[in-house]
Amino acid sequence: MIGKALQIIYRRITEQGVRVTFLWLYGRGLPALTGVPLLQFSKITPNLYVGPQYRKQGLRLLQTEGIHAVVNMREEKDDQALGLAPEEYCYLPTPDDEAPSIEQLRQGVEFIQRIIQKGGKVYIHCGAGVGRAPTMAAAYLIHQGMHVEEAIATIRAVRPFIFITPPQLQQLYRYYDLIQSNGRVS
Repeated sequence: MIGKALQIIYRRITEQGVRVTFLWLYGRGLPALTGVPLLQFSKITPNLYVGPQYRKQGLRLLQTEGIHAVVNMREEKDDQALGLAPEEYCYLPTPDDEAPSIEQLRQGVEFIQRIIQKGGKVYIHCGAGVGRAPTMAAAYLIHQGMHVEEAIATIRAVRPFIFITPPQLQQLYRYYDLIQSNGRVS
């Protein structure tokens, strides 16, 4: 466990630099200890938020912010099984650093659209809110008409330490191509 953590930290330092790695550690370490997401609720749009895993106190904070819908991208923890699922919940288990399937992106985007069309707010999370969750948020923005790079830049402007892995980026381009060729993903 410690060996894997050190490998991840080393990879982030070499690929993203010390500052971004420090922000990532801050955003992941303190929430793990307190259960309250820090660097949390990165507000991507007025109704779309991205961040890390939360616990009971974090769920209360989300609800205080008017967020009653969650997309959980974590394979390793199901919020429903932990008693942390809000009123509206979408579980799309994806292994850490891997890409969601096209079907998961489609399901997540449909869920997000349904909530936002009703005037609700959606919080997308994974472990730290740096890879899987921003990937899903990007898919939603792509579905709304953005190009892949524009969607990622929109998220990065608010959450600069995101790290979309190469498989996640490739999947976003596949999703974008499907949207462009079909007008939507079915």
